[in-house]
Amino acid sequence: MPSFTQLIKCRCCGSTDLSQYLDLGMMPMANNIQNSKDAAESVERFPLAVLFCNNCSLSQLSIIVDPVVLFTNYVYRSGINNGYVNHCRQMAKELQYKHDLNENSFVVDIAGNDGSLLKQFKEEIGCKVLNVDPAQNLYKICENGNGVRMFCTFWGINAANHIKANWHQPVNLITATNVFAHVHDVKEFLNAVNIVLADDGVLVLEFPYLIDFIDKKEFDTVYFEHLSYFAITPLMWLVTDCGMKIVSVSKQDIHGGTVRVTITKQWSNIPVEQSVDDFVIHEESQGFTSLSKYANFSDTVNSTVTKFRDGLSSLHGTVAAFAASAKGNTLLNSVGSCSDIQYIVDETPEKIGKFAPGIGTEIVPLVHLLEFPVNYLIILSWNFADEIMSKCRTAGYQGKFIIPIPEWQIIQ
Repeated sequence: MPSFTQLIKCRCCGSTDLSQYLDLGMMPMANNIQNSKDAAESVERFPLAVLFCNNCSLSQLSIIVDPVVLFTNYVYRSGINNGYVNHCRQMAKELQYKHDLNENSFVVDIAGNDGSLLKQFKEEIGCKVLNVDPAQNLYKICENGNGVRMFCTFWGINAANHIKANWHQPVNLITATNVFAHVHDVKEFLNAVNIVLADDGVLVLEFPYLIDFIDKKEFDTVYFEHLSYFAITPLMWLVTDCGMKIVSVSKQDIHGGTVRVTITKQWSNIPVEQSVDDFVIHEESQGFTSLSKYANFSDTVNSTVTKFRDGLSSLHGTVAAFAASAKGNTLLNSVGSCSDIQYIVDETPEKIGKFAPGIGTEIVPLVHLLEFPVNYLIILSWNFADEIMSKCRTAGYQGKFIIPIPEWQIIQ
């Protein structure tokens, strides 16, 4: 049985002054796919709720599920998504230019999944690269498929000391895309970075932005892997406490609203850009540092779920979904009965033929959409809607599409 612990103090500032503003009820682990419908429908569920820290304004889950259960065998693969691969290619080019990376530079990616990002740094720039990721099932794909060396472990003080002792070179760039929100001990995370980072090196984080989470009603990004929902204000609190500084912040279009944050050592000569103050001032002026901003979010979520449920029941014709994603699982389990959805199309080989946790819907390959056509296709990974719709049209799908977030929308 997966173990979990109750959060009793803020992971950023240590305050116990926490207020709940969203409760999604008892939910399954989003990536806990099963080999049968019965097993999928009967998986264990845990309380999924979001708390607000009244001291530093961090949003965070009320419990922490054991990360060994969540990440040791991880069914998500970065390289399956062309949109993300293109993002990686562009990111490598931008960081090469901004931080003078070359063939002598050492780049570490924390939780680099199948090595898709580091592959760009290695092949396009010639950097020395290392992926630090606990997912043992991705080892061969990373090393043999993408040619990226992988250190199969969780990031932390022990991993950092091992790298320092065995690679004999300070790290010029550490990247962590879509992982920082997964980390409970964020102080150890940053302290480990300090151990291996060169004095003029940088840590680049990318994570979903809290402001988009609230404004765009992205409640489906709430699942047990996502422990925190960061704005820049609480991150500033944390980074300063760990002897570091934020030097730049920028918005990225990927994943429905992401921020890229560049962090370096406090004594680094890298100047702090105006963008940092701009983000903090905007968050304060829009009320995101006060609990009252979040007071009605639960009602907003309930309204979105009701519109989805009503929209689904009003359709005349057959329905399927695309993307057995974590966010899709949160959405469908929030809706409840999804018996009208015949199947979920996905392109991750490890998911095909299995069943989505909680709802028990079968996960099938893209060809299934042509062999058993439907009238409507719900795009659960709405953040990649354009790419998915183009792919389905190219494959021969002729039905309509449904975008569920932020509002129920049918596209001809």
